[in-house]
Amino acid sequence: MSMAVLKEVVFVAMGNEVFRRRLAFEPDEVLGYFDLSKEELSALRLGDKEKMVALGLDENLAEYGRLLFSKRRS
Repeated sequence: MSMAVLKEVVFVAMGNEVFRRRLAFEPDEVLGYFDLSKEELSALRLGDKEKMVALGLDENLAEYGRLLFSKRRS
């Protein structure tokens, strides 16, 4: 499992507008650069906060991930 990488994706998204935009418009391409497990990719792509927490992500970071990816799908 690559929890450090999952955290990195969320942290970078929090502080980098260009990265956030790329995640919104090119999520598969952007996430493909990271060494994430299938479970982690699924949790991010779906904005599944509960799954992100179950994978070990902090509640607050998981909530940010949920909001980030739910905006992409709206």
